[in-house]
Amino acid sequence: MQLLNQRAVRPQQSGGRRRTRADDLLRRRRDRRADRRRRERIGRSRRRRGRVGACHAGFRARRAAALCSRPGGAGSAAALRRTLACRQRRGDPAPSRRVRRPIPRVAIVSDPLVQRGGAERVVQTIAELYPEAPVFTLLYSERSGPRELRQRIIPSWLAAIPGAARRHRWLLPLYPAAVESFDLRGYDVIISSHHTAAKGLLRSAGQVHICYCHTPMRALWERPHEELATLAAPLRPAAALLMQRLRVWDAACAQRVDHFVANSETTRRRIAKHYGRESAVIPPPIDVSRFTPGGSVGDYYLVASRPVPYKRIDLAVAAAARLGRRLVIAGGAGSSFAREPHVEALGHVSDDELVTLMRGCRALLFPQLEDFGMAPLEAMACGRPVVAYGRGGALETVIHRRTGILVDEQSVDAFTEGIRQVEHLAIDPAALRRHAERFSVENFAARLRALVDAAWMEILEHHVTSEVTRVNAAR
Repeated sequence: MQLLNQRAVRPQQSGGRRRTRADDLLRRRRDRRADRRRRERIGRSRRRRGRVGACHAGFRARRAAALCSRPGGAGSAAALRRTLACRQRRGDPAPSRRVRRPIPRVAIVSDPLVQRGGAERVVQTIAELYPEAPVFTLLYSERSGPRELRQRIIPSWLAAIPGAARRHRWLLPLYPAAVESFDLRGYDVIISSHHTAAKGLLRSAGQVHICYCHTPMRALWERPHEELATLAAPLRPAAALLMQRLRVWDAACAQRVDHFVANSETTRRRIAKHYGRESAVIPPPIDVSRFTPGGSVGDYYLVASRPVPYKRIDLAVAAAARLGRRLVIAGGAGSSFAREPHVEALGHVSDDELVTLMRGCRALLFPQLEDFGMAPLEAMACGRPVVAYGRGGALETVIHRRTGILVDEQSVDAFTEGIRQVEHLAIDPAALRRHAERFSVENFAARLRALVDAAWMEILEHHVTSEVTRVNAAR
C-alpha cells in the first residue's frame, strides 16, 4: 500500500517540477524583453541628448556657471550640487571641476572724445574695466582728448574731414550717419557712452546694447530755444528744422537700446520723459586715489568747466568781482573772461594740474544746472567745499552746510551770498573726503560689471531657450 502511494505521488512531483521549470523560462523571457525595451529607451534618450548637445555644446556648463555666480556661497554650492546630481541621474559625463563662464566680446561706443570732461573720464573708466574692448568714437583728438585711449580708438569717417576735432559742433547733422556706420558684428555686448548720438548705433537681435546716458541731448530736448538764440537770425529757421528731424531720429534710436543706465536721478527722469524708457542709476566714477587732500589753501576760487553758455561761468565771474575775490578758470581752449583783472583763465590743464588747483582753492564754484557734475565731488575728495546751484545733479552730490552751500537761484546776488556763507562755514576735510569716497571708481566698476554680466546671461538664457525649442520642434 505504501509502495502504491509513492508511485501515485511521483508523477505529481515530476509534473510539478516540469511546471516550475516552464514558469521560470517564461519569467526569464519576459525579463529579457523588459530589459531590451529599457535599454532601447535609454539609448533613444541619450541619442536625443547627444543631438541637443551637438547643436549647442556647453549649455549645461554655462547654466552651472550662472547658478554658481549668484550671491551667497552656500546657495551657489547647493545649486552646483543639484546640477551635478541631475547630470548623474541622466547619465551625463561629469563636468570639469571648475566651470568657466563664457566671456563676452565687448565694444565701447562714444560720442566725440576731443576734450577731457566728465563723459570722457567715464569712457576711460569703462575702457579700463574691459581692457580688450576697442573704443569706437565719432571723433578723437590726441592733443585735447584722453591720451590713454589712443591705441584703442577706432574713429568714424568724420575724422577724415580736416579740422573736424576743432569744429565738431558744426558736424552735428552728420552724427547719425557716422554712428550708424560702425561695424559691430563681431561683439556680444556693446556699451555706449551717450550725450549726443552714441546710442544710435546699429546692432543685431543677438547682441545686447547697454547705454550709459549722461543726458538726452540738451540742445534738442532741454534748451532748444537757448541754442537757437546763439545763432544769427537768418540761420535759425534752417537750424530749427534740423533740430526737429534730429529729435525724431534721437527718439527712435532709444528703442535700439536694451538697457539704459542713467548717471543721476535727474537724467533718469529725463530719459523717462523724452524716451519713455526706464533706467538704472549708477553715478559716474570719482578717482579718489588721484584727487586727495594736500598742500596749503590759496586765496582763489576755482571754476573747472568748459566755457560754454549753459555753464554760466559769467555768474561766478560777477560774484567774485563784487566781493573782490580772485577767480581761476580751468577748462576749455580759452575764455572770454580772461580780460577781467581778477580772473585767471588757464584753458586746458593736465590732470595733475587740476588736482593741484583743487587742493589749493578756497572753494569750487559750480553755477550751472548739470545732470550730475563730477567736479564738485573731485573738489570734496581734495577736502575743499563747493558753492553750487541747488538744482539738478548738485542735489545728489552737495549736502547743504555740510559739504558746501546750495544757492536757490542762478543769479549774481545768490552766488555772492553763497560765497560769503562758505567763508564762514566750518570745514572738515576728512568728512568731505568720506562723502566723495561713496562715488569711487571701485563702486562704479562693481555696479556696471554686475549689470553687464546680468544682461549677458539673459542673452545666453534666451539662446538656450530658442535652441531647445527648435530641437523639440524638429523631433
